[in-house]
Amino acid sequence: MNRIKTILIEDEPIARGRLEKLVSKLGLIEILGVFESPLQAIDVLRQHEVDLILSDIDMPEMDGITFLKGLVHPPFVVFITGHYEYAVDGFELDVIDYILKPLLTEERLIKAIEKVQKAILFSRRGPQGERKAIKIKDRNKTIFIDPADIFYLKAWGDYIQIYTLEGMQTLLSTMKDMEAELPWDMFARMHRSYIVNIKQIKGVEASKVILKNGTELGIGLQYRNQLFAKMGLL
Repeated sequence: MNRIKTILIEDEPIARGRLEKLVSKLGLIEILGVFESPLQAIDVLRQHEVDLILSDIDMPEMDGITFLKGLVHPPFVVFITGHYEYAVDGFELDVIDYILKPLLTEERLIKAIEKVQKAILFSRRGPQGERKAIKIKDRNKTIFIDPADIFYLKAWGDYIQIYTLEGMQTLLSTMKDMEAELPWDMFARMHRSYIVNIKQIKGVEASKVILKNGTELGIGLQYRNQLFAKMGLL
C-alpha cells in the first residue's frame, strides 16, 4: 500500500512537536505539512491529494469541526483533542477515529492508522467495481472491515458479534442492517442468529456447516434452501 499522504494541524507548539515526532516514526505516513491553524492547511489541500488529516479540534482561529464541515471533498480525519465532548460531532462527520490527548501514544496512533488503511480500502474498488471493505457505524465510531476476513456474524441481543481472521468484535447493530451492508454474493443468512461467509464454508451437513476455522454452525430450517441455493447445492 502507498504511503498515506497526511497533514497535521495543532495550535499548541509542544503538542504539535510531539505529534509530528510520533507520526514520523510510522513508515506508512508521508507528512505533507504541519500547521498550527486549519486556515494554513487550505492551500496544501487545494494543491495536493491528501489522504488523511490528523487534527486538534479546539483551536483559536477555526475549530476542527467547522473546518471539516467546510471541506467539499474532505480527506479521512482523525481528531486528536483534549475535549471528549466533541465525539458526537466527529461521529456524525464520519471521522475515522477520535483520540484524547492524554491517551495519545505510538501504539494508539498505530491503531488509528490501521483504521485509516481500511477506510482507504473501502474507498477503492476492484476491477468489477466491488468494494474492498464495508463501512459500519457503531455508536461513536466508524469501522471498516474487509468482507473476505469475516467467518460469520452472530446476533447477540441488541448487538452483533463479528468473527474475523483478527478475532471477534461486538457492534451495536442488527442482522437486518448487517445484511444490507454485506456483499450479497458472499454472505447468506443461515439461521435466525447467524449470517455466514459462504466462501469460508469447508463442509456442509444436513443441519450444520463447518467453517475453514473449524467452527460448526447450525442451519435454521427456514433458511436451509436459501443457503444451499446460494452455495449452488440446489
